[in-house]
Amino acid sequence: MFFVRNTFYLATFFYLLSWGAALWDQNRGGRPALVLLTLGLFANLASAAGRYYFSWPLMPMYQTPFFLPLLIGIFSFKSIRSRQADRRTLLLLVCFLSLAAAFFPNDFYLPFLKSRTIFAHLFFLTGLVARACFIIAGIRAVEYLCMVRSGRAGHLAPAGTAKSIDPAFRWIVWGFAWMTISVFAGENWSYIGWGSPVVWDDATVLTAMGTWFYYACLLHLHLHRDWNASRRAGAALFGALLTLFFNLYPEMGNFQILDPEHLFSISWMGL
Repeated sequence: MFFVRNTFYLATFFYLLSWGAALWDQNRGGRPALVLLTLGLFANLASAAGRYYFSWPLMPMYQTPFFLPLLIGIFSFKSIRSRQADRRTLLLLVCFLSLAAAFFPNDFYLPFLKSRTIFAHLFFLTGLVARACFIIAGIRAVEYLCMVRSGRAGHLAPAGTAKSIDPAFRWIVWGFAWMTISVFAGENWSYIGWGSPVVWDDATVLTAMGTWFYYACLLHLHLHRDWNASRRAGAALFGALLTLFFNLYPEMGNFQILDPEHLFSISWMGL
C-alpha cells in the first residue's frame, strides 16, 4: 500500500504548510494557504480513492480518520477562503486529524467481511459525511462561545424561531440527516450479512447509533425555549468531541487503554 500511505503523508505535509501559511499571512488574502490546502486535498483524495480501489468490492472499514480531513477541508473550503477568523481554526483541525491518522499504529486494515452490498458502502460514506458535519458544527460553536466571552456576540433569536438556525445548527441538521441514512443503511447491512439488525459487538455500529441518539436529543432540546444559544453551542461542542473520540479511539491499536468493544458496549447500555 505504498501509494495509499505516501499520498496521505503528502496530504498531511501540505495541510501543515497551509496552516503555517495562514499564520504567516494573517493580514492578506490567504492565497498561499488556499493553494497549499488544495494540494493537500487532492493528495488526500488520491489516498482515499486508493483505499477504496484496493478494497473493492469490499469496504475499507475503520478508515474514517483518513477520510475526515478530506471532507472537513472540502466542506470548509468556502469559509476558509472568505473568512480570515475561521481560517486558522479550521486548518488547525484538519492538521490535527491528519497527523492523528498518520501516526496511528496500523495504517491500512483489511477490507471488511460481508460488505459486498450497497448498504455497507452507504453506511460508511454517509456516516463519514455526518461526522464531518458534526465536527464543523463544533468549530462553529467554539467561535460563538469565544465571541460571547469577548462580548462580541450579538443577540440571537429565541430557539424555535426561523432566525434561531445559526451556522452550527445548520451543520447539525445536515449531519443528523446523513447519520439517519447511515444508521438505517447499517441496519440493512447487518441484517443481510449477519441476520440481525444490529451487530452488538461492533464498536463502529454502536458509536454510529450512539451519535445518532445524542444529536436526536440535541435537536429536540434546541427547540426548547429555555435552551439558549450558549447552551446549544456547548452541546454542539460536546457532540463534536464525542464524535472525534468515537472515531479516533477504536483505531489507536496499542495506545488503547480499554478494549473499544467493551467500552462502547458500556456507552450504549448507558444510552
